Amino acid sequence: MRIEEEHEDVLQNIEFAVAALFKRNPDMTDYAVLRTYEALVEAYSAEVTGRATKPVEASGLEAELCRNVRAMCEWRLGRGEMPTTQDDAPKCDPIDTPTLVLCLKRLVKSVKKWTKHGGRQGYLNFMTPFLR
Repeated sequence: MRIEEEHEDVLQNIEFAVAALFKRNPDMTDYAVLRTYEALVEAYSAEVTGRATKPVEASGLEAELCRNVRAMCEWRLGRGEMPTTQDDAPKCDPIDTPTLVLCLKRLVKSVKKWTKHGGRQGYLNFMTPFLR
């Protein structure tokens, strides 16, 4: 089974963190999302292999995006609280770190595809209508 079929909920949770910030910052670009996803692939891959992680160098909107997406990832790993103010948020079984890395890699692939297809906000404009 493909990762997007087996863990659609994880992909949606991560994309929800992106979509929420995009809604408040309509000038955000796919590039910021791509850098965030790639940085988190690197960080969580390093965790799996026991390597030291490189610090993420981001500022402003990109730094906020990275914090929000990482918070969602940590929640899905079972290591943090639901990063939203919804009291009725569903309970989810934690996933393992290698699965999270596969989900993030799939999202990287999606960003590249939709940016190529739709320009600098192709991915953002593609995925946000599904998450409202």
